[in-house]
Amino acid sequence: MTDPSVNRRDFLRSMAVAGSSVAVAGLTAACTDPIAPTGAPAGAVARTINVRSIAALQAAINSAAAGDEIVVADGTYANNTINVSTSGIIVRAATPGGVLLHGTNAIIIAANRVVFSGFQFTSGSSAGVVITVTGNENLLTQLNFNGYSAQKYISIQAPSQRNQIAYSNFENKPQNAPIGNLVHVEADANVPGYHRIHRCSFQNLPGGGGDFGNEPIRLSNGAEAAYAARTVVEYCYWNNTGQGDSESISVKCRENVIRYCTFVNNPDGMLVFRNGNDNVAYGNFFIGAGGIRVKEANNIFCYNNYFERSGVGGSAAAVEYEYVSGNLKNINFLHNTFVNCGDVNLGGVGASGNTWANNIFKKAGGGVILRNPNGGTTWAGNIYDGTLGATITAGMERADPLLGSNAGGFLEVLAGSPAINRASASYPSIPSITGLDTDSALLLDANGRARPGERVQKDIGCVESTTGTITNRPLTLAAVGPSYLGGPAAGPSASAARLP
Repeated sequence: MTDPSVNRRDFLRSMAVAGSSVAVAGLTAACTDPIAPTGAPAGAVARTINVRSIAALQAAINSAAAGDEIVVADGTYANNTINVSTSGIIVRAATPGGVLLHGTNAIIIAANRVVFSGFQFTSGSSAGVVITVTGNENLLTQLNFNGYSAQKYISIQAPSQRNQIAYSNFENKPQNAPIGNLVHVEADANVPGYHRIHRCSFQNLPGGGGDFGNEPIRLSNGAEAAYAARTVVEYCYWNNTGQGDSESISVKCRENVIRYCTFVNNPDGMLVFRNGNDNVAYGNFFIGAGGIRVKEANNIFCYNNYFERSGVGGSAAAVEYEYVSGNLKNINFLHNTFVNCGDVNLGGVGASGNTWANNIFKKAGGGVILRNPNGGTTWAGNIYDGTLGATITAGMERADPLLGSNAGGFLEVLAGSPAINRASASYPSIPSITGLDTDSALLLDANGRARPGERVQKDIGCVESTTGTITNRPLTLAAVGPSYLGGPAAGPSASAARLP
């Protein structure tokens, strides 16, 4: 895996340059990732249409043809209704972040292959959804929602496919706003969405905590739990969202991938497999944050993740099982590292066919590592240092894993560690998801460096003791969000995922 922020070619690189137009001549060659809008406008821009009002914008959209670029003059526009029904066009702010859409907004993108870029929503309110996407292969990028009151900021509706939300910021949804998640993705019974949310930041949500329906990201809902969505959430950043809702991501459908995300200063927010089976989470960092909660779900695989409590308050549980009749079957935690975390709550009852293999647990004090054990879990190849809190007769060795700081900014095994080349092969195969890369053979570690192909030659924990270029590490705000808020100068990077 190459570094997505450096080596992957960006199909809209010029969009983040202030005042520049999109270099669409390079879009077709760069759009090799099928999860990206593969039908983005090709060749040179047919026309550049400059507008100075929302009425003029709507008229330009209605009369545009594929390949046209509509540029909205910088300024503040109030009470905006925008319907994008022409496919293959670009609608952007003259300067990224230079257009503020205040008051009441209702934006519908019903066309395909539309780029919608550079707008801010920082004042005003909408009773419903700000941006609704019903078309396919659209890109929403360089957006900023900060303090705007609405039920939902963005809703991607079924049965649309291959839409992206990228390099955008979601922050400070008012506590008195209508209840609703910030980004919602619907699932369809027959058509997997293959949507992608990447390089976005979610920050500073006020409230009293708990499950109030204000999740930063929600993938579907309980009624659609059996549907395969195949959404990828990657390289996103959470900071201080747990007071707005305890579910930083709420997964409520099947066959989704959550990878390479970072959760910091987020003790009361967790990545939650709420409903829906057959989901994976790998390569994520939970630092001073709540970890992973599994509720009404089966066939869940969590691997190569790093958890460190880092002295914050709040609940900050590392892992939490919540048994509801019929769930918690085949829940697998493989090759993760837990450092001074809150406890791992195994639910106590109901779980069956679960595996914890090749994990490192190090806890210098402040309570036990495990609680509420159950009889439905197999342990293999784990190392712990601290007070275990449960009687496990096999598969859990007490030893100092010898952890030290690495160039990625977190802890990994040092030379001489008992974790090196000691992994057990006794765990279920990680599933593949049609069209998505799940690293099902565990060929990469949390740093993005190569692991051996043989299971028993891998190191225990999330990081391999090896050399090579680090391509994954805990994210900072400088790696995500709009360029005009300090995010990367480049636009959306192509994913390694390949879709059918």
